[in-house]
Amino acid sequence: MNPKPIKRRRSPKMPKETLHAEAKGAVKALIITLSLMIAALGAGFLLTTNESAQKGYVLQQQKLKNEYLKSENTTLITKITQATAFSKIEDSEKVDSMEEEKEKNYVTPEDNSVY
Repeated sequence: MNPKPIKRRRSPKMPKETLHAEAKGAVKALIITLSLMIAALGAGFLLTTNESAQKGYVLQQQKLKNEYLKSENTTLITKITQATAFSKIEDSEKVDSMEEEKEKNYVTPEDNSVY
């Protein structure tokens, strides 16, 4: 006995889409893709702009701090200069207690000699 050949059923073919339907699907996919790209780029732009603004604010605060420290430094240098001024040194008690030099000799013979 010969076995009966197995009949294969034909798979139903997918109905072909019309060109109009394919174009509509492609346009819809493009619109979705472009919308997502615009949203992503917009979010990236906002984040970058926000970061730049924050850095600008920090920079401005550091400049103000720098200016304050410069003025503070100038004030301290002025105080040091006034404290060591010649008039204050002359008026101090230590200068009064010093002996005056008997012979004032500003230029010595050794200073005038040529080596």
